[in-house]
Amino acid sequence: MAEAEHFAFKSLPFKSCKAPGGETQIARVINERISRNMGGGLEVGENICVHWTTLYDEILFIHEGSMIVRTGGHEYDCGPGDIVWLPEGCTLDYDMTGRRCAYFYALYPYDWARRNGMAEP
Repeated sequence: MAEAEHFAFKSLPFKSCKAPGGETQIARVINERISRNMGGGLEVGENICVHWTTLYDEILFIHEGSMIVRTGGHEYDCGPGDIVWLPEGCTLDYDMTGRRCAYFYALYPYDWARRNGMAEP
């Protein structure tokens, strides 16, 4: 039988993530250990702008702080409680220049990096 899991904030396994444009802190808690399909976790960025093209479908939920998401000629100023949908192949900027943002992300498929012949940043 499948079992639920709880991830207490104080116990999240944050690690440095070298992203294009700087470094964030990320806790990748939904991974191949517990899911055959999805990935997810909490990421915190501060004073960083990351230019990226998604290699997966992704949902962001802004937990605290703010960031600007620029994509397709649009600019979204995202704050606590906001949700952002990013389909696979979306080219964007996650802009936290002069800001700090903590956000939950969920993505599919969890093994996007392996499928694209690369390691997760």
